[in-house]
Amino acid sequence: MTDMRAQDEAWIKVLAELRTTSGVDVSNEVLGHLESEAELESLAAGGGAMGVSLDPELVECSPRFSEIGCQWGTVTPHTLVSGEFFLTPVLQAVREEAPDFSSSLHTETERAVGSQLRIIDEAPYTGSGSYAALRVQPRVADPEIWFAHHLQGLWRMDLNYCEYMRTLTVTKGCFDWQHLFTDAPLKSAEFSKSAQRLRNMLDVLPRIFPDHDYAPLHARLAERLR
Repeated sequence: MTDMRAQDEAWIKVLAELRTTSGVDVSNEVLGHLESEAELESLAAGGGAMGVSLDPELVECSPRFSEIGCQWGTVTPHTLVSGEFFLTPVLQAVREEAPDFSSSLHTETERAVGSQLRIIDEAPYTGSGSYAALRVQPRVADPEIWFAHHLQGLWRMDLNYCEYMRTLTVTKGCFDWQHLFTDAPLKSAEFSKSAQRLRNMLDVLPRIFPDHDYAPLHARLAERLR
């Protein structure tokens, strides 16, 4: 039997917080099996065979469930805030195929980056057309994190994998939270809806989840909108 680590318990807590909080309605939830040490070793060996050697800290930060995800939204009297996450364990993610960047709408630079991306977090229930991904490159043990949206393009995030996972436990996958960590022009008309989603998130979530510290995210949003 595989022992559950603090990191695994943290993700169980995230699901429980969403499921049991009176201000939130959960539409979909999934929790796969906890992968065994043998399964993890097999995944690690497969990644190594493809020339991918991740920092052990990243592997430690990764959920070990075969899949874990939740689609949710707030209910009255709260302002509507909605979100979704669906995580693929990092050792599994690096073995998957890259997302499709064959469309002529993508630039050559986006295609080059896209060919190296491996999805770690997406929104299959909502079909929002967004995802976060590792950029897998030879001899890079701590890969870049990129955020992709079918209408807003491809953006590098200013955090690493472990920071992404820690922040996700606080944002609960609110739509567009990733733009707190990109260079997207949040003050522009193009990103006005994203900016409003972020304002709503940081107005509502601290009241629904008072045990979490949202001050750093408040400060980051204020800086982005200055």
